[in-house]
Amino acid sequence: MSASGVPRGPDFLVIGAQRAGTTWLHQALSQHPALWLTPVKELHYFDKLHRTRTWLDPYERRRVRPKKLDLWHLRYLLGRRSDKWYVDLFHAAQRDGCLAGESTPSYAVLDDEGLRHIRSINSKVKLIFVMRDPVDRAWSAATNAHRKGRLTGLSVQETLDWAHSRNVTRRSMYLNTIRRVESIFSPEQLHCGFFDDLRDRPDEFVAEVLSFLGIESDRTWKLAPQGAMNATGRSKPMPAEFARTMAAFHLPDVRELGQHFPGPPQKWQARYDALINGSAQER
Repeated sequence: MSASGVPRGPDFLVIGAQRAGTTWLHQALSQHPALWLTPVKELHYFDKLHRTRTWLDPYERRRVRPKKLDLWHLRYLLGRRSDKWYVDLFHAAQRDGCLAGESTPSYAVLDDEGLRHIRSINSKVKLIFVMRDPVDRAWSAATNAHRKGRLTGLSVQETLDWAHSRNVTRRSMYLNTIRRVESIFSPEQLHCGFFDDLRDRPDEFVAEVLSFLGIESDRTWKLAPQGAMNATGRSKPMPAEFARTMAAFHLPDVRELGQHFPGPPQKWQARYDALINGSAQER
C-alpha cells in the first residue's frame, strides 16, 4: 500500500519459466503470512489484453471453478478487464498489510511493450524468474501438451517438431528474457533462480525468494510439504533422440548462460556435451 492508500498493483510477479515449478512456488509463497497470492494462478492479464471479461473465455470457464463465489472470484470472472480491474484484484490484501502478487509464466516472453505495461502499473514491482534445463523443460511441456490434447502424439518426430516451434523455444531462451526485463526494470528488481535448486533444496530456495521480497527471516514460520513438482515426462521416458537433438539445439545458449550463472547451467552443459559426444561416438 502506498502512503496515500491508493491501489498500486502487484508487489511481485512470478514470470516463469513455464514447466519450471511455478505452480509449486505459487503454493509455497501463499503459505507465508506476510504474502498474498491470487487464488487463481495465471491471470494472463498482460499477455491476453484482447479478453474483455474472463468469464467470456471458454478455457477460463473450464479452468476456474471456485468452490464458492466470493467477492474476489466474482470480480475476477465477471469484471471488465482493464488496468483498474487488475490493480483492484490486489488491493484488499495490500490494505491488510500483505505483499501481493501473482504467477503467470507467459510473462517471461512478453515483448518490450508488455514489460513497459507492467512497469506503468507498478514501477517498483519485483519479478521472480525460475529457469529449468531446456531439454527437460521441453519434454515436460510436450507431455503436458499431449495430456491436454494440444499435441496429438508423442513420437520423436512429433515432439521435436513441436519443441522447435517458436512458441516453445523462446520460453527456454532465458538470457533473452533476462536482457529484456533488465532493459525495462533495474537488475535489482529481478530475482533469478533454478528449478534444480527448487527441487533439491526447496526451503533454501523459498528463503532466498523471501529475502528478495524483503521478508525478514522468521524462525516460527516453516514451509509445509507441497505437492509434486513438474516431472520430466511422468507418463513416458524421454527418447534418447529427442534428448540429443534438443541438447545440440540449446547448447550454445546454455553455454552462454553458464558464463553468467554458476551451478545448474554448467551441469546442463556437461550433460549436453555427453549426449552429443556419445551420439558422435556411436556413429
